[in-house]
Amino acid sequence: MNPEPRPRSPFLVWLEWGAVVLLVGGVAGYILWKPLDPMGDPRAAQALALVQTHPARSAPSIRQAIDDVMKANRTADRVPSISDWSVRPDAPAGERDSYHVRLVVRLPGDQKHRWIEWEYLWRVRLSPPAVVPLSRPAVEVMP
Repeated sequence: MNPEPRPRSPFLVWLEWGAVVLLVGGVAGYILWKPLDPMGDPRAAQALALVQTHPARSAPSIRQAIDDVMKANRTADRVPSISDWSVRPDAPAGERDSYHVRLVVRLPGDQKHRWIEWEYLWRVRLSPPAVVPLSRPAVEVMP
């Protein structure tokens, strides 16, 4: 003598399907818009190498100049942080050999609970090789 199950509320059905759609959409968005793995694309790796080895104003290369900024802002109780270098194709340019290289540096501010974030952004063209700074911190580090 099993009582007949109650029909499910239409609102609950819509809610469950909405959650499934959001999950599938999130996974698809992550796959489509994630940054390139520079080691998976040789041209992206070349763009990253062009930026990192480009001469800087205060050091032999941009990478060394940013490492110097990190060391100069290190204190006993607060350590600056740096994001991973990310490389994305420059889609609006419509060029096959154009990439954006991005790096975010987080430095301690004047007060204990405050931080300063600098976004370094460059546009890189592979042929002919050119590194163009797109953000103020990137301009300041380049000669």
